Amino acid sequence: MARPLFSSQALRALLLHSHTVANCKRLLLIDPAFELPAALRDIDGLDLTSTRFEMLDSDLLDSARPEMILAPLMTPRFDILDLARKLDGLGYGGALRAYSAPLPSVQLIRAEMRSDFPKLDFDIFAVPDVGDREN
Repeated sequence: MARPLFSSQALRALLLHSHTVANCKRLLLIDPAFELPAALRDIDGLDLTSTRFEMLDSDLLDSARPEMILAPLMTPRFDILDLARKLDGLGYGGALRAYSAPLPSVQLIRAEMRSDFPKLDFDIFAVPDVGDREN
């Protein structure tokens, strides 16, 4: 059986140690790794909504009222630029966090996103590849 690209434990640890996410009460996950929602369910006080990119619309944003949106940097169907365009079109101007394996060009991606979408509070969480380990 194939292992998920991102360890749910590593991502949860990363989320819990980020001041921005630690204070977030409403989180919207876009196309999460299949273990991610389960890993986040035990966080007290977190209102978690999960959806697919194609299902994201103004009604969902209005009902979820996310303080932060978390999504993979790239998927076979969309990348973070596609998501940012969609969110911008829907009038969202809050926090958007992408997660990916560590990249050498994170600063360039941040600069491009901040230039193209100045209303979004954008950042990237680098999630180390843990190979066969469980953490």
